[in-house]
Amino acid sequence: MLPVEQLPIDIKGITPEMRQELEERISDFEREHEPETSRGGEGYVPKIRKVDYIFAGVINGLILLYYIVAVLLA
Repeated sequence: MLPVEQLPIDIKGITPEMRQELEERISDFEREHEPETSRGGEGYVPKIRKVDYIFAGVINGLILLYYIVAVLLA
């Protein structure tokens, strides 16, 4: 986790009080939930890999082939 000073919040139209509240909420979230969402944590979701795209493409191809055959034979 980087210090808040290194991650400036740049939202147009936000008041200084709202900015401070947002920074506090972000800090609280990072402090309370970062271990859960970090690699190996309970809520960690791995990145999508090439294998995942290939698997999805093959499955979609099979479904498309099934639909084409079903229409031609119907």
